[in-house]
Amino acid sequence: MGIQRRSFLITSAFIAATLSVPISAQAATPKDQLVVAMNMSSMRGLDPNELNQLEAAEIVANLYERLIALPADDITKPMPGLAESWTVSPDGKTFTFKIRSGVSFHSGNPLTAKDVEWSLRRLVKLGLAPSVDLRQWGFTDKNVDSLIKASDDTTVVLETPEVWNPNLIFYSLASFSTSILDSKLLAEKEKNGDMGREFLQTADAGSGPYSLRTWRVNDLLIADAFKGYWAGAPKMRRVILRHIPESSGQRLQLEAGDVDVATRLSSTDLAAVESGGKADIQKTPGFGFYYLALNQKDEILANPKVREAFRYLIDYDGLANTVMKYYGIKQETIVPAGLPGASDAAPYKLDIDKAKQLLAEAGYPNGFSKVYYATPVTPEYEVAQSLQANAAKAGIKLDLQGGDHIGKFRNREFEIFSARTGERLPDPHAVLASYATNPNNADDAKLSGLIAWRTAWDVPKDIQDLVTAAAHETDQEKRDDLYAKVNQAYLKASPALITSFQRTDAKAVRKDIKGYVGHSTWLTRWDTVSKGQ
Repeated sequence: MGIQRRSFLITSAFIAATLSVPISAQAATPKDQLVVAMNMSSMRGLDPNELNQLEAAEIVANLYERLIALPADDITKPMPGLAESWTVSPDGKTFTFKIRSGVSFHSGNPLTAKDVEWSLRRLVKLGLAPSVDLRQWGFTDKNVDSLIKASDDTTVVLETPEVWNPNLIFYSLASFSTSILDSKLLAEKEKNGDMGREFLQTADAGSGPYSLRTWRVNDLLIADAFKGYWAGAPKMRRVILRHIPESSGQRLQLEAGDVDVATRLSSTDLAAVESGGKADIQKTPGFGFYYLALNQKDEILANPKVREAFRYLIDYDGLANTVMKYYGIKQETIVPAGLPGASDAAPYKLDIDKAKQLLAEAGYPNGFSKVYYATPVTPEYEVAQSLQANAAKAGIKLDLQGGDHIGKFRNREFEIFSARTGERLPDPHAVLASYATNPNNADDAKLSGLIAWRTAWDVPKDIQDLVTAAAHETDQEKRDDLYAKVNQAYLKASPALITSFQRTDAKAVRKDIKGYVGHSTWLTRWDTVSKGQ
């Protein structure tokens, strides 16, 4: 308690000193500190095995380390992290990792293979949302103890029940969810068998370049450089995250020099910042899409010609030049750009007459009426309003209803729904498993983790077979060919899930900030940051 109390008093004094200075008097942030404006409203804790949110993932990326690292400039190339080397058995099912020596946790405890074993087992056993990163490869709470083992202090052996493309395993081991935790510290902090969950809501047990100094929910987070970091102390002595939920507030403080990075700006504020010349706009591609879901339990929407008609009611070019300028990259195919099998084919464009023709061929020359659920946030709602207007011109009346309807979507209780997805693995399988597989389309299957199931789309068997074969294929050239075939088949299937834009995450970064680089798997690093003209 004495250490915690001293830390609280020091932190409180620092915060008071910082916040007591009028904004107008702060010409710039300190040269050895990075200040980031973000919306912390949806952050609930900092347990790597529990969170599933972009802002919290960035924090965890810097408090913890993982076996594998994915460089921001080449995220498909697994690089050594805490594992300095590894081998894969000839049968493709056994992965042996050599753990880096001389690494210490923030507590001072040495990091060993036993910590790796405990951390990966914990992820699977807790069974929370991020556990999919290992569970999807066949790990369960019943088999994980026998499949993930530390054979000595510097060696971890991981066995998969089936053969998968090895990159899928490596990418999973680079995710924030597979961060390595200080098992000795968490054993001391455990309460009622919670494996340290309560402690990790407001503390860290990592070995990353930064250690958590304080976190006040919906207010402020401070992380200090870890002098004992195995790769060398970061240049930024401290990183401060400020909760500024309003876009206008983030913009004003960025332009005034009171923050170095603004992470949640509206398209209007992004445009203003870009034209102002004080900051650069980073647009980091994400592995997900803005999509339109047509419920296949609805007789009208299940008609392939009706589904095809909707593809001609999206104003791809108009949206790309306006509301989606900062939020997405126009894409009509299903494999994200930059990944194996990706294609820039774009056969669709806004064509009201073509949509009318298809509706007439489907037996609905006078159109129809449907309820359309959309999230009332930028840019999702503007995209929905555009579709509503175009549909009306083709005779389709869409009753657009904003609000939180994700629960109805998960339960198949909707007619038309639109939103966006975000996957973390830099591999086509991450998207295709959700969009293009649905092994059991029955209502009682409850496969709500798959948006194809939510849409009640009985995905053609040939597409599902291709997705499965590609995930298991170890020959990369053959795998690339399989994904190219999936892409082509999906495009021709008049899918019930229509993609229009690959999502991008936009941030504004002041021009004197170097090395702050957005990461497509949500692992933006702070230890690469420096300041200079």
